[in-house]
Amino acid sequence: MHPAVRALACLALALPLMLTGCTDAHRPAAPEHSATATVVSRSPQAVELPGNSWPAELAMAPDGTLWAAESSIGFLASISPDGRIIQHRLADAIHSPSLDPTYLAVASDGSVWFTCPNYVGRLAPDGKVSLFGPPVMGPGSPDAITAGADGSVWYGSASVDASQLTHLTASLSATRIPVPLAPFAPHVTSLAFGPGGRLWFTESPISKAPSEVGYADSSRHTEVWRLPLAATPIGSIVPGPDGALWFSETNAIGRITPSGAISSYRTGNMTYVRSVIAGPDHAMWFTTSTEVGRITMAGVISLWPLPGAQDLADLVYEPRHHGFLIADAKAAALRWFPMPA
Repeated sequence: MHPAVRALACLALALPLMLTGCTDAHRPAAPEHSATATVVSRSPQAVELPGNSWPAELAMAPDGTLWAAESSIGFLASISPDGRIIQHRLADAIHSPSLDPTYLAVASDGSVWFTCPNYVGRLAPDGKVSLFGPPVMGPGSPDAITAGADGSVWYGSASVDASQLTHLTASLSATRIPVPLAPFAPHVTSLAFGPGGRLWFTESPISKAPSEVGYADSSRHTEVWRLPLAATPIGSIVPGPDGALWFSETNAIGRITPSGAISSYRTGNMTYVRSVIAGPDHAMWFTTSTEVGRITMAGVISLWPLPGAQDLADLVYEPRHHGFLIADAKAAALRWFPMPA
């Protein structure tokens, strides 16, 4: 990692955020401060986060602020367009231990929503943190979450007995759509809106049952397709420029049309695809453990090793410098990958 980048981070004032409930006594120590960084004049090679943060999902806000879920220390990190890093502590000021956010989404009103085991949380633009469990959340533990309209969000949840998609408004009005997912407590691993306003989802069961992909429409009608057993587990799903939905499999990139026709493009037995997004070049981009990949609409795959990468996860496109910021979970960093010429 470039030594100049390591010199960017410095300590600043504490930023405690009030929250009640959802504690866990067994976690590594979390930083008790907010961090700031000076403005960088070129594309960063990496942005360092606390060493045990294990950054998971990323989300880019309309104002260019990048948000990262630090899934093992109970923080949300924000990186502003001018390079300022803030660690938003999701903690109970009395009990000290904090949440484990895994999925997050930026709503249209600027709120950042996140999920942790058994709870849905919201970080408001004014810094206030709220936590919602039953009865607002309903049965099941929440998983993937995505932003809807008017400050609302959708999230998936599953229990042994039922699975559902929940639409939660900013005023906490909840509407639920049951979905016929496989049994054995599946995880809803990704949500995304596709053509016609359909909400697409992927799920991976805890057992060795096949993964599934499906959608719910505005009439609450659902359709679900089961993938071959060899395709499990399944991860992120996003709309592509061709009108189809693209998703990550263990060693492949999957594609499903609105009518349910499924294709799969192998990336190699040792690639371990993590996340996929639509790029600015009419192609899909994805991460493996240590590489960045690109797949064209015709299924042509290219892979680039990312120097220093240890365990790449989610990625977002950063238009100002025409490249990608990528979460490296094991290295606790956000790595920079410029768009190849």
